[in-house]
Amino acid sequence: MPKEKHSIRDLCLAHTNLAMQDISILENMVNQLDVIATLTGTDIFIDALSTNEVDAIVLAWAYSHNSPSLYHNSVVGQMAYVTREPAVYQVLSTGKIVRNIRGISQEGLPIAQTVVPITNDRGMTIGVLIMERDISAEIRQEEKVEFLSQTAELLSHTFMSLTMTGWDWEKWLGNGIFIMDHKGKIIYTNKHAVSIVQVIYGTDSVDGNLVEALSFASFQEMVEGLKEPVNYEFAHASYMFQAHPLVTGGELSGCVISVRDVTELRQKEWELHVQSAVIKEIHHRIKNTLQNVVSLLHLQMRRSNSKKIKQEFTACVNRILSISMVHEVFAQYSLESIDLKELAEYILDRILENYCLPKQKIQALVQGQTVLISINQAVSIGLVFNELVSNSLKHGIKSAPYGEISIFIEESGGIVHLLVVDSGCELYGSEEEKLGLHIVKLLICEQLGGHFRLEHHSGSTIATVSFPLSTGEGIR
Repeated sequence: MPKEKHSIRDLCLAHTNLAMQDISILENMVNQLDVIATLTGTDIFIDALSTNEVDAIVLAWAYSHNSPSLYHNSVVGQMAYVTREPAVYQVLSTGKIVRNIRGISQEGLPIAQTVVPITNDRGMTIGVLIMERDISAEIRQEEKVEFLSQTAELLSHTFMSLTMTGWDWEKWLGNGIFIMDHKGKIIYTNKHAVSIVQVIYGTDSVDGNLVEALSFASFQEMVEGLKEPVNYEFAHASYMFQAHPLVTGGELSGCVISVRDVTELRQKEWELHVQSAVIKEIHHRIKNTLQNVVSLLHLQMRRSNSKKIKQEFTACVNRILSISMVHEVFAQYSLESIDLKELAEYILDRILENYCLPKQKIQALVQGQTVLISINQAVSIGLVFNELVSNSLKHGIKSAPYGEISIFIEESGGIVHLLVVDSGCELYGSEEEKLGLHIVKLLICEQLGGHFRLEHHSGSTIATVSFPLSTGEGIR
């Protein structure tokens, strides 16, 4: 028992109405306090009713040297107020033992008190013997259980309402789940969250500050900032964090943080990015190679004075350029498929630039659905567009001051239908099979497995093309 400044007799005379013989009984009891403290392993006190007959005065204190005391300083001579230690007043009033009654120590610690009356020869209660134990851990556990109970109820209502609205709550399955109280302290983690904690902090402990780890200034800011999923990188791992606030009585009482491991997804995205860059570079090099071939053909063409030979070279150059255009589009946008309408517009514009006479006015129009095709089909269709539009200009419209070329695109039941219509009056290729139309038939009928028809109707030449989308595409 620590040595006190004031004797028990002085305290009793100053603060109680006890008689001298009753004070002597309490003094004798003090001599046994160290033994009782050692046997029980707790802090032991003797209190007596003060002169106000409500509160008590602490007369003596002892603690076990084998167990840490609940107190940093002596509280002997201090008042034990009824509002903080109701068990003491209860025993002083009734003379009956009470056990494990909760109170608050003089140092503000939550405690459970077992209080035993000390009586005189006449059976009157003259003081109490108090055993105290720290229940801080129990209080924290009870608060955690209460909060988790409220959380479970809120989550139950949330899941019920989300299920009624068709929300895909199954996406939570397999996620890491952190439950935090209103102070931002983690009070629950599932096994997936524990593995995430190991990555973030390098330990299994959940005592780390998740608010700081996610670069937020406060708990409220974190809840607001994670309303929508946010990606975070830790070491070589990637996670999507999202906060789901828990509101009780209109106040923010905590939140549930769901965390999805997207490391594998990010890795695949990176691999796709690298693959896309490689494919883009391949298309770019093919385009450059074709441009070099065109340059060589131009050099060869300049060596000839024959108009017919030059025309054949020009036709060959345009076919190569149409293939180059397809690869140029793929090189620019790193696409796995291309919109047929955009391809038609692209090629139509380039051909008009090369073939249109200076004073000639050609109205070009591309209409229809958005139909996506692969590069294999795009190269073939690019050549088909080149041949049909070139023939429209050379053999249909010719040198007329005004002309129209329209391309219509439609897809139905996996079959693509194309119409190339010009305002020319000549049905080119009807008498003599020209190389361009022969190429068109080969590409459409043999390579694409489609059909081709050429006809003249109401002053217009109409080329009809139909072919199936590749079965491996899965794109419409």
